[in-house]
Amino acid sequence: MEENIRLELNDWLFNAGIVGLRNILAHSGDKFKLDAQGLEFNISSLEKFEEKYINYYIDTYESTLSWNKIVSYEDVINHHENTDFKLFNKADLEKLNDYVQKTLKYYLKSKSYEAAYNLIENDLNVEKLAKSIKKVKLKKKEKIQDKIQAVKDIYRTIRTIINYCKEVESKKYLAGKNVIYTIIKNGWNGVCFLNPQTKEKDMYIDYRNYFVEPVQEYINSEEKNLNYNCFVCDRQMNNMNNNLSFLNSIGFDVSRKSSHVWNFNNDVAVCPICKLIYSCVPAGFTYIHGKGIYVNDNQSVDRAITVNNKIKSEIIKDYKQNRVNTYKALVNTFKEQINDNYKYELSDIQVIRYENINDKDIYRFNILSKKVLQVISNSKDDLDSIVKAGFKEVKSYFYIYELVVDRIFNNQNLFTLIHRLIGYKLSIPMDCRFSSKQIIRILNINYKFLEVMGYMENTNKDIIKKANISGYYLREQYKSKMAKDKLSGISYRLLNALKTNNKDMFMDTLLNSYLYAQKTVPQVFIEALQDDEIFKTIGYAFVTGLIEGKENNKNRGNSDDK
Repeated sequence: MEENIRLELNDWLFNAGIVGLRNILAHSGDKFKLDAQGLEFNISSLEKFEEKYINYYIDTYESTLSWNKIVSYEDVINHHENTDFKLFNKADLEKLNDYVQKTLKYYLKSKSYEAAYNLIENDLNVEKLAKSIKKVKLKKKEKIQDKIQAVKDIYRTIRTIINYCKEVESKKYLAGKNVIYTIIKNGWNGVCFLNPQTKEKDMYIDYRNYFVEPVQEYINSEEKNLNYNCFVCDRQMNNMNNNLSFLNSIGFDVSRKSSHVWNFNNDVAVCPICKLIYSCVPAGFTYIHGKGIYVNDNQSVDRAITVNNKIKSEIIKDYKQNRVNTYKALVNTFKEQINDNYKYELSDIQVIRYENINDKDIYRFNILSKKVLQVISNSKDDLDSIVKAGFKEVKSYFYIYELVVDRIFNNQNLFTLIHRLIGYKLSIPMDCRFSSKQIIRILNINYKFLEVMGYMENTNKDIIKKANISGYYLREQYKSKMAKDKLSGISYRLLNALKTNNKDMFMDTLLNSYLYAQKTVPQVFIEALQDDEIFKTIGYAFVTGLIEGKENNKNRGNSDDK
């Protein structure tokens, strides 16, 4: 009988499972061994593994759970009780009503919570108790002090509910249901406690029966006639019952889709050990708001753990501060590793992003080369300056930081994004939460990207600054001639020329503009005729200066936000 189980790095999904298993074992205090290409742990760690498994998610993602939204209101109650409600005002009353309706009543009546109540040995009907809370309304002549007693009564009821939720067994099942449907479900589905037809109502027992006990039986088995091999680790096994159909967007039902395998004869099956490791994939990924990320740095297990856990801590820290940007966490992690002389010898670091779109699980893949990492390292200040920048498009809000980094990761230049931002700045400025200075920052990032990719050779690095200043001074000339209204039409023509890469149209418009202003065309535009990248870089920098001068930035208070 094996006393230790050794796991070695494999494909990206299995690697995520190894990182996840390590996180679970480390969180529970179990011992394990790491080396360059693998992890080894004792089978004794499988004792009560189902509790270690779910507890890891609860403790790691506690601040993101609906359970935490319920119990965290206790701080508000304590604050007002300690100050004898002297600071309680209308805003606090609105927040109380909002909490009762949108948090307390909403979550306590959800199906997942209702399923958990039957597993908790407490007869208190918290759902009924929450229903009994009535909204507190102020009539025309009433003051806030007239409702303090009603608020105190509601606080007592809420505290009773919170105390119920904070009990060890209540948290075990209520928060456990939270992580199942917000975290674990992103990695795998359709089996165990995520099978709608499961007969076992206790998710801890269900996980043990489905994932843990088969491993112990497999290890203790003395059967010799093992005719099959695991698709992942090549261990011998006696059947092909364990397939990968439970993994989101990866596996398939082998009984229904035999055409997916060679000659219609399925050979895709895994041993119970690998099935357990794949169940730990959600612990290796970082998930928030239905999105996930994992960096498959497969040079060593230790590096994969370091990078991914750093990303996880950054994302959860940002969530607590009411802002979430998975790319920012990823970029900060890489910048930190580079600063610590953590050199990436290979140019194939794989970044996997998970998204759930319209109930469909999607994985997106990027390969980060050394050149991309160099751009990120060289653009630190410029990236930091656009963290809060964004714009509204139809009913959606977009963060420019994510759009910029996404293009860099996909080895795309930023010209189309820059064109889009300048166009919005001209047409719908009220929906723009970014300044002209931040557009220049994006042009700087794009310049560094093009430079690393082998363009912009023998080019003056001040061309962006010079072109931008030229646009600003031409704007001032038009203002002095009381012809400021002409600038929008000129800007649109210049943008059209840049979009179609029409240098003749751009230069004609430019020459006519300077002729009207009775000024000499700046020498920087001679460089614009050298090649397409320089032309667009200078052109967009010039239009950026033309559409918004320094006085506009001061009036809007919209300079570089950090």
